[in-house]
Amino acid sequence: MFELVKPCQNCKSYILKPKNKSTFELDEIVKKIENFSFEILAFTGSMLSLKKDCKINIYASGKIAIITKDLNQVKELASDLENVLNIKKK
Repeated sequence: MFELVKPCQNCKSYILKPKNKSTFELDEIVKKIENFSFEILAFTGSMLSLKKDCKINIYASGKIAIITKDLNQVKELASDLENVLNIKKK
């Protein structure tokens, strides 16, 4: 499950962090992400940029940036990402 960090003051984004400290294996995410209707925009090795109604950046450090001002959209995408990333709700 994700913790919603205060939205970025200078841009149109929300930051999500897993409640339990973790890092992401981006190579593994790339292999299965398209099965969940996400479009891969870029993959640098340390950052994966996706699109599903808005732009999403997933960092190997565990941080996720969702570029939108729509909080409801952020909540929906967070739920989708929990399924993709196999994050367990507690």
